[in-house]
Amino acid sequence: AACIADAIGRVGAMDDPSPFSLHYSGACEGPTEAFGIESGSFEDLGSHLPIVDPGFCSLRFQCLDYLRGVSRKDDGTDRNTIFNFDQSLSPLEGDIAFIDQLSIQLALQRPNPKNSVETIGNASNLISGRDESIIDFLPELAYFRDVIFYFKHSVSGKSPTNPDTAESDALKSSWTPSDAILNWTTKPRDQNDLTPMYSVTAFRHYQQEFVEEFSKNKKKNPFSSFMNFFSRGSIERTKLSAADPTNIVNSCSEKYVSNRKAKPISVSSEDDILHLANNELPTFGNVLSPADSERLLSYLLVPYIRIPLILDFFANGEPTRLSALKCKSLQLIVDSAVFEPGRWKPADYFKGITQ
Repeated sequence: AACIADAIGRVGAMDDPSPFSLHYSGACEGPTEAFGIESGSFEDLGSHLPIVDPGFCSLRFQCLDYLRGVSRKDDGTDRNTIFNFDQSLSPLEGDIAFIDQLSIQLALQRPNPKNSVETIGNASNLISGRDESIIDFLPELAYFRDVIFYFKHSVSGKSPTNPDTAESDALKSSWTPSDAILNWTTKPRDQNDLTPMYSVTAFRHYQQEFVEEFSKNKKKNPFSSFMNFFSRGSIERTKLSAADPTNIVNSCSEKYVSNRKAKPISVSSEDDILHLANNELPTFGNVLSPADSERLLSYLLVPYIRIPLILDFFANGEPTRLSALKCKSLQLIVDSAVFEPGRWKPADYFKGITQ
């Protein structure tokens, strides 16, 4: 839906083109620039969502390729992007530049660009609709904003409804399309930081939040991201890969099950597996021996090749391995190893061999 909305938003009407379409596509006259949207969490956390239909898996890669194209200029440099809600619930550089262009054409008052708090506040008020100067004139901007928000939230958002509310099955099934309407306003980050941020509610005024703020810093330690998730609740941890050895060891091993506060362990190589103690090897209720557990974890370290290795491990090994699949955790691990699409690599991707 996000890709379709982006493509439609770039098409200007022949008789009365929308200023939103003109500025977003870069077709507006004057010293303006085009904008795009980023895949964000759809590329990162979305690689952990099992996809059993090969058609949908191929469609995901096509969407990622399209989104990469609209977020890059012809010379290969990054283009300003808007509505990166999974990165920050405050307007970023692209949002501010986009609102600034629209404000010039619509003759709206603009704040002093040297005052960052006022600039962010003005952009957040106009995008959220708290200041209706743009939304009333360009309702398509609000529709596009909501589509992109749900696109981001569907992958990296917390539960859209309140999981702690004791609701009957009849009440849970009574959601209507109107309940999903996003209600936007703004609020300060906290008492000490008055920088405005979006406050979005839906489904009986439940706050719509994201599990993590993503960063463009490519040098970020992957294990630190895991630690960030691991310190959070069960909803956030469902965003992790069920076929990642680090997640398996820290969720299913006897050491973690008996002590939830045990220090997490990073498993990124066969050496890490060989150094695991017996109580750190997940046996899934003793349905796997420590030796089989080591072998299964080592198979999970090799993307794509792990699929035939794991299937052969259960199908042609000892009979007890096949019966071990009655364990729900092992079923989830096998499903994830087979059907998780993995990280998408663009055509210009290059990374040197390090091992």
